[in-house]
Amino acid sequence: MLYALLAAIPFLTALVLMVGFKFSSGKSLIISLCITVLLVLTVWKMDLHTVFAYFIYGALKSLDLLLIISGAILLLNTLKQTGIMQVINEGFRKITPDPRIQAIIIAYMFGAFIEGAAGYGTPAALAAPLLVGLGFPPVAACSVALISNSTPVPFAAVGTPTLTNMTNLSSAVADQLGIPLDQFTAEVTHKTVLYLGLAGFIVPILLVVTLVMFYSTGRRVKSVVEMIPFCLLASCSFVIPYYFLGTYLGPEFASIISACIGMVVTVMAARKKIFVPKHVWYFYDIEHDEVIMPKEIFGSVSRRKLLKAWLPYLVIAAALLLTRIPAFGLRAWLNSMAIHVENILGVEGLNYDFALIYNPGLTPFIIVAIGTMLLNRRNLSKEDVEHVFGATGKQVLTIAMALVSGIAMVQIMLGSGLNHSGLEGMITQISTTIVASIGRAFPFIVPPLGVFGAFVSGSCTVSGVMFGPLEFQTAMILGFPAASMIALQMAGGAIGNMICIHNVVAVSSTTEAVGNEGKIISMNILPCAIYVVLVLAVYLIFG
Repeated sequence: MLYALLAAIPFLTALVLMVGFKFSSGKSLIISLCITVLLVLTVWKMDLHTVFAYFIYGALKSLDLLLIISGAILLLNTLKQTGIMQVINEGFRKITPDPRIQAIIIAYMFGAFIEGAAGYGTPAALAAPLLVGLGFPPVAACSVALISNSTPVPFAAVGTPTLTNMTNLSSAVADQLGIPLDQFTAEVTHKTVLYLGLAGFIVPILLVVTLVMFYSTGRRVKSVVEMIPFCLLASCSFVIPYYFLGTYLGPEFASIISACIGMVVTVMAARKKIFVPKHVWYFYDIEHDEVIMPKEIFGSVSRRKLLKAWLPYLVIAAALLLTRIPAFGLRAWLNSMAIHVENILGVEGLNYDFALIYNPGLTPFIIVAIGTMLLNRRNLSKEDVEHVFGATGKQVLTIAMALVSGIAMVQIMLGSGLNHSGLEGMITQISTTIVASIGRAFPFIVPPLGVFGAFVSGSCTVSGVMFGPLEFQTAMILGFPAASMIALQMAGGAIGNMICIHNVVAVSSTTEAVGNEGKIISMNILPCAIYVVLVLAVYLIFG
């Protein structure tokens, strides 16, 4: 128990500093990193050489996310400078002026599509800036983008988290269950879409509640209740296809196709005023004691102009599908050109692969951003282009230290099992202590473990890799269905995206909300907890 508490200190420090003392993520994570290094050197007795190797490994891994963020920010700044973002915003306002419905269409539906195609923090980094352009306060945009980025996550990047975790468990499935891995994958996928899907009916309502509770002074209950019919329509249009696609076709297209169906349904419903409240809700600026009215639209936006404005996003969507779906052959080819670093500083098995061309930050974000500049070069001066790249560089530098510190901290903790103290690694200490304390109530701790794994690692995939084998073995010992336990883990890892440090840092950087990471996490903790409770309720009912 003592070592588990010591191992948890870096995480608790980061959380307390960001949420309790309003420290920036950069300062908080640097302090947590220093504490981690001190603990592994003095208590876990790791070699300084090994600690440095894992620090380098973490710094290298942060390049993936930094490139995605750089691409997303460059694209956003390009669209702003060329005036394209203004056209897109006017198009959304013509669909509906109500921020509650805009959040559902953009954060929930558009975000789910990007998650299904790309993943890796991309959806929030794209959806949140769009919302800010529509007049959302940056913190509100970040919050709803992250809350939305939950249900589709296990099937991100054409099912990568689920398929990766199944591969990680392949030997255990063969040895202990004696069934084909494909069969176990199908069982896990079915349970995952069941748990996340049924419980996920609440997500659009959570978006509305979050906006109304934090950005209204009066009429709060009515502003939520009148939106429930539209929220349920949105939920049904996404969750029902999500369940059937996952159950009968597998993990690859559950999120992508469901999001496409959901976007068509919700946009048509908003245009036709189906279940759309007569009362239009607006943000309330408490600091200045005034309602934030959307910018007035002058003139009309033609369909041709709107289509041209959306062309960069259409190209991005097409590129993501072409490069992420194995059947097209581009995925393997792009990954084959990865930079490979083996046994960093001589640490056996500490290998790093950087698929530069496959990274969505380059392909397609940066490529599309540069292409957009070239297509609009008549409207861009040399100073405009320099401003775009200069502003992007400043924004990325602001968050680089936080990301490098956070990811390096986690990697050092994951590698802390290589020590001279005889102790298990820090993450293992925490998880095994929790499991030992729970016993037969183990299923109730699996989703929170998944949330915890995503919170500290920034990835549903990594969360499953960390805790999946432990949960599989525990399920076998206690006699619980292994597929159900792994599905609960996948659900928890997905829900953890709402509050995970890396995603919060990434999305705040794209919306100029840097310094408000603690506020974003505090806003999203309750929706995260509610979703976990509902997932467990579905598990109790359906097993």
